[in-house]
Amino acid sequence: MIKIGILGSTGSVGTQTLEIVRNFKDQIKVKLLGASKLSDALLSQIKEFKPDYVYVERGESEKIGNTKVIVGEENLNFLKDLDLDLFVIAIAGIKGILPTYILLESCKKVATANKEAIICLGELERGKYKNILPIDSEHSAIFQIIDRKGTENVRRIILTASGGPFLNIPLKDLENVTLSQTLNHPKWVMGKKITVDSATLMNKGLEVIEAHYLFDLPYEKIDVVVHPESIVHGMVEYTDGSVIANLSYPDMKIPISYALFYPERKFVNSNFLDFTKIKSLNFIQPDYEKFPLLKFAVECGKKGGMYPTLITVADEVVVNLYLQEKIKFLDIQKIVMEVVNSFSVEDVKNVNDLLDFIDKVQKYTLVVAKKYGSS
Repeated sequence: MIKIGILGSTGSVGTQTLEIVRNFKDQIKVKLLGASKLSDALLSQIKEFKPDYVYVERGESEKIGNTKVIVGEENLNFLKDLDLDLFVIAIAGIKGILPTYILLESCKKVATANKEAIICLGELERGKYKNILPIDSEHSAIFQIIDRKGTENVRRIILTASGGPFLNIPLKDLENVTLSQTLNHPKWVMGKKITVDSATLMNKGLEVIEAHYLFDLPYEKIDVVVHPESIVHGMVEYTDGSVIANLSYPDMKIPISYALFYPERKFVNSNFLDFTKIKSLNFIQPDYEKFPLLKFAVECGKKGGMYPTLITVADEVVVNLYLQEKIKFLDIQKIVMEVVNSFSVEDVKNVNDLLDFIDKVQKYTLVVAKKYGSS
């Protein structure tokens, strides 16, 4: 029996993880669930899966049946004492940093879809990512290809981007796109924040930084191509010129399942590739003029230090403002770039320094955003 915990269990990745658990109840036991609050969705999950522990960011400590409810980030150290086979980090955004840090410091095995934690902890946790199984489809694809082989003979890895909903829309028409248009992703069903990042291609820039830390590869060995069909999720080119690719229809349950049962593979659904029906696979150079945040994020990654954290945090704040319809779509890139170019970075020596730095960036970003109509 595989004992797991899921932090962020009511979100997109968390609910899809639990869909897999339902199909393998004789092999997986959920011992921990976590969410921001005791919502109806979380209470329903508690009733169904009967975990030993539930973590919520805010609320009251209590017991629900035999389930102990633990409240507040200040009490997250309880994770150190849990003897589980795998912790799934399905928390969205920078809220995933502290639990990821605690688990990595405790040498726990972690499956994560939280790129923000990987990026922001990258300088502090170098060498400790060997306990991570990536759930992002692109990083899972690369991991599956190079797993146990190492990267010595890798010439480059190639991450694919769908191009988002605005791939074929001229730059001049992006000025007035609506939030509903932005959230209408052509291929993937994801959380709102990552869907917006996909529309700006910022998501792919962050994934390049994430790949740098996860696979310990220099940025010169990480490329991005736009692949509208979203069939090829990642490729590895070796020094002899051969390329190995990971292909499947877009379905997050595939990389989630691989992480849960690693190194085994389990049946997820019957949506297998039919190559006779795939008319073409297209690969396009990203349009850096229309989507400047992709290139800008990679530049921040190459600068190193706190620049990857700076752009990651600024983007999260700005995207949240956009989701509240306080700014326009093109304001996202303007504000993020202004924040990065004007904020004074500082050295960070420990996780408390990191969290203080993040708090400063959040506040500064809100100040900058006011010039663009945010209140």
